[in-house]
Amino acid sequence: MAINIDWSIYPDRERKAKFTNSLIPESPYKSAGVSVIEVKKLAKTFDSDDIEINYIEDVLLKGFIIAFKKESFSEKIVKLEAFYPLLVSWMATDSVGAALYIPKKDKKEAYDYFINLTASPIPMTARFAFVVLMDHFLTADTVDEIMTKAVSVNSDNYLLKMGIAWLTSCCYINYPEQTCKYFSMLDKELSKMAKQKCRDSKRVSLENKERLKLL
Repeated sequence: MAINIDWSIYPDRERKAKFTNSLIPESPYKSAGVSVIEVKKLAKTFDSDDIEINYIEDVLLKGFIIAFKKESFSEKIVKLEAFYPLLVSWMATDSVGAALYIPKKDKKEAYDYFINLTASPIPMTARFAFVVLMDHFLTADTVDEIMTKAVSVNSDNYLLKMGIAWLTSCCYINYPEQTCKYFSMLDKELSKMAKQKCRDSKRVSLENKERLKLL
């Protein structure tokens, strides 16, 4: 039987819920007014991810329980794939993706899996894949393959495009020489979004911000 979480024990919920709901208008699940930090703390006390879904915090809780569990990647895939339909908000894709535990021995298997998942026809599943690649696998050796997958995406979904723009900015921050050629391969709107992400970042040098004008 699914576990029903009583979020009412947390303080200052009304104010927090109003703020969170303003950030995730795309989500069919409203906020219970509990911070992501508190949801993460709670997730570490659970073994089962059989959570009744009523609020976005329930989605996050279920996702964190799956993400935190120290198990083989092949075991984790089964749970993740059952979880993907609940990726209804950027808050879920980005928070759970960043928290994902992947054993060192399974890194290659996981990388190949998420590289392939970027081609998912479901926008939020594809965004999740890009977020995981960005957070866990972005290196000088992988940046070209990851960006090649990014430029191959053909979607009008705003949240997926924002995710790719974010990914592109992170690639440019860390590997500007390798990344610069990909701006012209992105569609015009997405390239503009990615450049703006770079301009907004304090981690991009003034020189590289100026360089964006030529890309």
